[in-house]
Amino acid sequence: MNSGQIFVALVGATTLFALWAAIFATRADRATRRAIKLADRRWEASTRPVPHLTFTDFVSPGQSIQVQVENLGGTLAGGGVIVQNGDEIYAGELNMPEKTPARPISLPFVVKAWQRAGQPRCLLLVARDVGGQCWNCLDGSQPIKDPRKWLAGQLRDLRMQGMVDFPSLTGTARR
Repeated sequence: MNSGQIFVALVGATTLFALWAAIFATRADRATRRAIKLADRRWEASTRPVPHLTFTDFVSPGQSIQVQVENLGGTLAGGGVIVQNGDEIYAGELNMPEKTPARPISLPFVVKAWQRAGQPRCLLLVARDVGGQCWNCLDGSQPIKDPRKWLAGQLRDLRMQGMVDFPSLTGTARR
């Protein structure tokens, strides 16, 4: 074997090792990026507000309803809730510190429902975190890109346009 053949063999071996290193470096980079995305999702999940409602006091028709609200996630900088009990609809705004124990909140009567519900239910539950991101808490905490437009659509679907307003979510002033 002469020196030219040894040189070609070394270049070939070096090329194979470089290719092997590039493949495994790419795999390691992808795994790291996946781990970072997962950590970001976990951090985001721990910082977004997760309000939990429990119906407690049922009052006479036309009066305010008491609900227990517990924040299981990050700071609830602003939020809105619409609930139905029987044939009455109640609505109110929420704001709570991070991971707050349950506390009673009184929701004022808004309007008679067009259809009676057999048991109390939440029609709308939306939260805004301290970063300004809004979340639809009834749909698996889905992020809301345009809160003003989304809320207008939800109120239109509930036939409650002009009846309730959540300025802490939309940024609009109270009328």
